[in-house]
Amino acid sequence: MKKFFLPAFGLIALCGAQLYAQDDSRPKGVRLGISEPELIDQFLFAVPGVGSNVRDLLEQKSLKPYLMPVRDVGAHDNELAYISASCLEYYINLNSNYKDNLSPDYISLNLNASGKQDTPEEILRFLAQTGTVSAAIMPYGAKTITGAVFNTPKRKISNYLYLFRELTKDHQRTYETKKALMRGHPVLVTMQVDEGFRAQRNTKTWAPSGPVQRVFPFLVVGFDENQEAFELLSCWGPNWGLGGYLWVKYTDFGKFASDGFVMVP
Repeated sequence: MKKFFLPAFGLIALCGAQLYAQDDSRPKGVRLGISEPELIDQFLFAVPGVGSNVRDLLEQKSLKPYLMPVRDVGAHDNELAYISASCLEYYINLNSNYKDNLSPDYISLNLNASGKQDTPEEILRFLAQTGTVSAAIMPYGAKTITGAVFNTPKRKISNYLYLFRELTKDHQRTYETKKALMRGHPVLVTMQVDEGFRAQRNTKTWAPSGPVQRVFPFLVVGFDENQEAFELLSCWGPNWGLGGYLWVKYTDFGKFASDGFVMVP
């Protein structure tokens, strides 16, 4: 059977629209948040031009060339919204000559207004049901939602995959994350880190140096089998780590990463 892709991932989005829905325009079906292993594998398609299913031939993979520049959340306490916006930008901009920054503050302000917490599930559900707007309409650091957003097209996802959970075995977290990256998908993770993690400067690889108690979100954007490590993107600006990125060994990732998600564009 001949395989083909519609522009801008239209085929997989169409499949998602036919199979999954909550309370929007899509037909009713399985809840948002796909956790069944067989469905995860089905929707974890190889991103055209980026992903591959030939796992045995890959020693490393990096999605950094396809990402927008590292952003800085500043004094705001909405890292998860910023990381999620960066992840969605990857899919939106991948096949586009015009690169658009998306507004993380539109996400967090809407959730706060509805009394919801900034959790990965709430943010991903919001992106599936409502979406976010361009940062040109609602810039970084915005404190209020202006009327300009109501007649503005929203950037949405079709669904999201619950790649692993806190109870998932360490080696399985590493395996699932590498598989997603190999197929061209960044992985949104929450991970426990030590107190000095956010202060990392001119550091290539993280080595835990104290109690691992704080939880922060990151975007896993690459792996290297020779280093046996994942490369993580933060939203703490280019001065963190090395240019805004930091490597984490597979063993530490498997031990301290708690939840992992992949967006279905």
